[in-house]
Amino acid sequence: MPIQDAARAACVSRGFLHSWRHYSNLILSDRTLGLLGRTFEETKTHLTYKVDKILTNHYHNGVKVKTLKLSLGPCKDIKASYLDRWLRIIKPGIQEFSLVLSSVMNKSYSFPCSVLSNEAAASSIQSLSLLGCAFHPTSILGCLRRLKCLSLCYVHVTEDGLAHLLSKSSVLEWLEIEACSGIVCLKIPCTLQQLKFLSVQKCKMVQLVEIDAPQLCSFHYGGIPDADHYGRTPAIYVQNSSHLKTVDISPVSLSGILSYARFSLPSIAQNVESLTLHGRSENANIPMLPSKLPHVKNLEISLLKPFFSPNYDVLSLVSFLDASPALESFILRVEQHAIIHDPVVGDDTEYRRQNLECRNNSLRKVLITGFCSAKSMVGLTVHILERTHSLERFTLDTTYGYDRRTCNIGKFPTARMICQCWSLSKRGLEEAHRAVETADRYIKGRVPSSVQFEVLGPVVDVILGSR
Repeated sequence: MPIQDAARAACVSRGFLHSWRHYSNLILSDRTLGLLGRTFEETKTHLTYKVDKILTNHYHNGVKVKTLKLSLGPCKDIKASYLDRWLRIIKPGIQEFSLVLSSVMNKSYSFPCSVLSNEAAASSIQSLSLLGCAFHPTSILGCLRRLKCLSLCYVHVTEDGLAHLLSKSSVLEWLEIEACSGIVCLKIPCTLQQLKFLSVQKCKMVQLVEIDAPQLCSFHYGGIPDADHYGRTPAIYVQNSSHLKTVDISPVSLSGILSYARFSLPSIAQNVESLTLHGRSENANIPMLPSKLPHVKNLEISLLKPFFSPNYDVLSLVSFLDASPALESFILRVEQHAIIHDPVVGDDTEYRRQNLECRNNSLRKVLITGFCSAKSMVGLTVHILERTHSLERFTLDTTYGYDRRTCNIGKFPTARMICQCWSLSKRGLEEAHRAVETADRYIKGRVPSSVQFEVLGPVVDVILGSR
């Protein structure tokens, strides 16, 4: 039963009131406590009052809480004394704890290590999530011998503090670090023998990532995509990467992630099967030798709109295709104005068969969103069609997001299957129509009869951005 319904039932039933007072799974937020729709000040006041009353009653009644999730986003001026009092309820038997504070707290709150100093309490917790506070683990921290999931978001934690925390978490399987300050060199030690998922996002100070987790299967790195943070993708070193199958890397601003991937990724991700790269303002068209990524089956590349003038030739992406002989699915997403836009002119003799000695015999499905009339885009499309004998489906989306509702790689729905599409500007609409004409003139006639070919052009619903 949802916590709000349980609380209401407790008001009319003594038996249920007794049960409620011993309720072991507490998820307390403005939504679960029925505070939505109130003014900000009312929400803040009532949220603090209700949380305090519930946790105080549970604490004095000796209730063993298994799950405690505190979402206190509206309370940016909450007193540390309140939080310290509420956290007393973390006792032996606690399995899941989450604390969400406002990311703009008037005064930073430091999560007390003493809460987890009790070995029985520390050893029972399986999931720990902190947002919007400081956390400085010390020697009094108990051994988190059952902790499997750890999430730190907008948390100030030092490298030494994080290292101490990880040293106490030997069975950790899932680790998320997002927008955490205080970390320059992030080291994932070999003691994390069970770690399978690692995500590092928006940590602007990180310059080095060293990973030595032998069971790691999925690694995600994301930078800060805005013009105020210039920098390069940090040096990333992965040891014992035999189980690493999924890699997703987004850059810090002008990082040249595609160039980075050409040189560095093959050496750290030899067994990767699913690779996602997000590039912005790329400036290097350096070929990659074939067979550098021998196991990649699913490749997704997004070219984001640069902060300055576009300077990337999309045709050079063929190096990734040539370097991935096992590739089965390829998705390319191109934001408007992300590439050199020199429209195709004249006849199609420029795109006759050429240099076809390197073929892909595994690629079955291709989707390009943001397809436009640029010469390099046409060249890439022709290249794929004429070098791929195994191709089954090829979709060109002249807008930006027909397939967003279904995110599974290799499943490309048509426009009529989507309930909401992205709006198009007048200029974008004109380019979409031009792209449809370009596909019909330069590409359609090259598609083998065995390939299901589809060009998604603008429709009324897309123009208006309606549901």
